[in-house]
Amino acid sequence: MNEIAITVARTSESHQQRECLTDQTDAVFSLPLSMPLVLDLDGTLIAGDLLYKSFVSILRRNPLIVFRCAAWLLHGRAALKRQLALRSRIDWNRLQLRQDVLALAIRENTAGRAIVLATAADAVLAEQLASGLSFIDRVLASDGQRNLKGSAKADMLSRMFPAGFIYAGDSKADLAVWTHARGIVLVNARRSVTEAARALGRPILELSGRAGS
Repeated sequence: MNEIAITVARTSESHQQRECLTDQTDAVFSLPLSMPLVLDLDGTLIAGDLLYKSFVSILRRNPLIVFRCAAWLLHGRAALKRQLALRSRIDWNRLQLRQDVLALAIRENTAGRAIVLATAADAVLAEQLASGLSFIDRVLASDGQRNLKGSAKADMLSRMFPAGFIYAGDSKADLAVWTHARGIVLVNARRSVTEAARALGRPILELSGRAGS
C-alpha cells in the first residue's frame, strides 16, 4: 500500500473527523445524492500545483528543459502540460493532501455520492493520482489540446451534470464554475475569492485546507 492509500485509509477510519464534518456540511450536502461532488485538484485536493511539480521533477534531471518548454508553450498551455506530464517523475508519496477535503470526499462517497476530479492538470498526472484514491469515480482533466480551467471546466460540468453538482475549489478561476454549481465548497481561499463566492447566494461550506501527507 502506498502512502496516498495509507492516508486515505487513516482518514476513512477517523470517526471523530467524520462527525465534525457532519455538523458543518448540512447546508451544502442536504442537496440530493444524485448531484456529484466535483473536486478541483491543485490547491484544493492537494497542496501545490502539479504543473510546477512536474516541471521541477524534470528540471533537476535536465536544466535545458526550459528551452523546450518555450517551444511547447507556443502550442498552448494544455500542450505544455502534456509534454511535461509525459516526462515527469513526481514522487506521489510526498504529495500533501488537504485532509478536510479528503475526509469530506470519503464521507460523501460512503453516503453514495459520486466524486469527480475535475482539473486543469494534465490527464496523465490526474489519472496517476486518482489511481491511489479509491473514492474518486471519474477524472476530467486537460488533454493536451484543451485546458480544462475556468469557463472551459464550467461548460463541461454543466453539460455533463445538467441536474446540478457541488464544486470544491480554491481560486479566482473557480468562480466561473461556482456560478453554475448548486453548492459551493471553498478550500483555503483568499478573502476576495471567498467574498465573491458568498455573493453567488449558493449553499456554501468553507474549509481550512489543512495539508498533510
